[in-house]
Amino acid sequence: MSTQDTTHQPKDRPKWFGAAVMLLALVLVGLVAWGLRVFLFPSDDEPAAEPATSATQTAIPSASASASATTGPVADADAAWDCQADLNDDTTSVAENAPVVEEWVAAGYNVVPFSKFGGCQKQPSGLRVGYAHNEAGALMAAATYSVALDPSISEEAAQDLEVAVAEGSNRVLLGERAQRIRDGLEEGSDGVALSRATLIGYIQNSYRADSASYQLIYSLTGADGLEQKVAGQVDVVWEDGDWKLDPASGTEFISGSRYQGQPYIAWGPRT
Repeated sequence: MSTQDTTHQPKDRPKWFGAAVMLLALVLVGLVAWGLRVFLFPSDDEPAAEPATSATQTAIPSASASASATTGPVADADAAWDCQADLNDDTTSVAENAPVVEEWVAAGYNVVPFSKFGGCQKQPSGLRVGYAHNEAGALMAAATYSVALDPSISEEAAQDLEVAVAEGSNRVLLGERAQRIRDGLEEGSDGVALSRATLIGYIQNSYRADSASYQLIYSLTGADGLEQKVAGQVDVVWEDGDWKLDPASGTEFISGSRYQGQPYIAWGPRT
């Protein structure tokens, strides 16, 4: 299957389908003593070298804490983007074995997965959308949206909300907050902190054909040089022919907590 970058427009929709999509990001507030916050700052995707972090991986390759409930197909006729027709429709579960990533590409201050399971459509903001309708596609979307979506940085990035975030009141509120930050009425988070985070694994909480939930495990290096692990819960839903982020609330895209030592699947730019 091809993972070639595309610029196809959504099928049977207006030219911009309401515009590009960009997700605001991990807001892991108060997860470590120094009050780390993680935001996304999209940029042009390029093959990434090592992310800016000194963290050492000690991942524990083991089964997910929850069993997968895969229910099916993936080559949907109503896919949002033409390029999705070339994605891998393999229904193999990722609950116990991590999917293959061809490249980890730069996305702002961090990196995101790019593979035959998705990220086939790059938006003007730099955010990648267009994922396979299967477990691997849902995981790729979750890992991308958790660190590469910040509608507060520009009007172009704000347009990403429509294609990468599930419709509803939370999306409206997140968009309004992003507007206040762009207008200088509210302070945003320090994106530099994201460069200290390295994805080292995940736990699949659940998977259904229309929704999926993951805990993404990150190794964080604080300003004091100490390493800690946090878990960010990222929920996605299949909506309008693609995986979209299901926000944790009207103020945060995902929820986060200290990593409690649960077994996880080793997966990330250094695995």
